[in-house]
Amino acid sequence: MFISMGMLEIIQLLSVFFGTLIAAPLIVSKKAKKRMMGLFAVIAGSFFAIIVQLYLGLYYFVFANAFWLLNACNGIKKIIRSKKKEIRNF
Repeated sequence: MFISMGMLEIIQLLSVFFGTLIAAPLIVSKKAKKRMMGLFAVIAGSFFAIIVQLYLGLYYFVFANAFWLLNACNGIKKIIRSKKKEIRNF
């Protein structure tokens, strides 16, 4: 028997892949560039999770993932600001 996967299952796997497997090791990195890539992975994972949750009608979980998405955007903004500050002080 072959395993058949629909689009919803693929999006769920992408959510787990980007939001957890890729993001977790990168976010704890000491290098700002790797942390930024981890935050972009969190954004992608949250976006995929929101798609699945809206489809399934899990609206409370959408708010939770929107929270993580906004926090990741805030983290990217802080990294960019700190890089600009380093360039000005140099």
